[in-house]
Amino acid sequence: MASEQTNTTMIPGIAPLRRRHNQFTAWRVKRPFLGGVLLLLAGLIIGYVPLQFAGELIFIGGTFTIIGLVFATFVFLTGVGALAMPEHATIFGVAGVVLSILSLMGALGGLLIGMLIGIIGGNLCVAWERKRKTGDDTSAGEASA
Repeated sequence: MASEQTNTTMIPGIAPLRRRHNQFTAWRVKRPFLGGVLLLLAGLIIGYVPLQFAGELIFIGGTFTIIGLVFATFVFLTGVGALAMPEHATIFGVAGVVLSILSLMGALGGLLIGMLIGIIGGNLCVAWERKRKTGDDTSAGEASA
């Protein structure tokens, strides 16, 4: 075990990478990371569809494209909000689910794929709970006199 540790410390540049990885891991565990990333991805997919059909739809009317891009932007921003402010992850998760469903009207929900990814990401944000410190544990069964 010690020989493995000395081998990795001999490689130049490993220590800064390990330190950055540890910092990223410490940042990631304090927020709904997977839910936020899925909301970001859903926003990109939902926005991709109206941009692809914008040329054809400009003759019919540009409202489809505009509404689709608005929903895509808001879904993307709910992902940013969930990652930036984890204490409000439930609110951002619910908003992400609602906006993902509403994107069905404006952008076909990113051909349903973006909508489904947004619903899953929003649900992960709602279900996420901040880890509590061990000193804050209180038993639910205890009754105060």
